[in-house]
Amino acid sequence: SSCSSKRGFVFGDASAPDNTLPITMAGLLRLALSTSRLAQPRLPSSLVQANKASLPFVPVDWIFRFFPYFTRDKVRFMLRFNQISVGCGLGFFYCWCHTPYKCDNYDHFEESMLYRYVKGSLEKSGQLEENVRIKVRHFYPQTAEE
Repeated sequence: SSCSSKRGFVFGDASAPDNTLPITMAGLLRLALSTSRLAQPRLPSSLVQANKASLPFVPVDWIFRFFPYFTRDKVRFMLRFNQISVGCGLGFFYCWCHTPYKCDNYDHFEESMLYRYVKGSLEKSGQLEENVRIKVRHFYPQTAEE
C-alpha cells in the first residue's frame, strides 16, 4: 500500500506486521535516552566527591591545611570536632532559637502595631468595653455561685 515503508510501520497502515512497531519504538527510545543523558548538566567533580570526603557545611580540608597542630592526631581531631559540633548545635538552639523572655507576656502573644492601633480605636469608640463585657472566658456553662 501507499502507507507502508521499507523500514517498518507507518501509522495508519493496517497491513504492517506486528513485530516492526517495537523495533522502531525501541530505536526511538534509545535515541531519546542517549540525547537526554547528554543534555543533563553535570556537577563539578569536587561537589560529586564532597559527600564522600568531607562533612556538610564545614571545609575540613581547610582545617587540616591551616591548622596542622590542631589536626596532628586524627582520632583526637574527630573527637574534638564532634564535641565542638554538639556545642555549636546546643548554643544555636539555646542562644538563638530559644530566646528567653521574647514575647514574655503570659499569653505568649506579641501585640503588633496594627493590633495596638485597632485596640486603641476600639477604646476611643467605647466598643472595647462592650466586647470585654460579653466575652466568654470559659468553655463549660458556669453556675451562679462560681
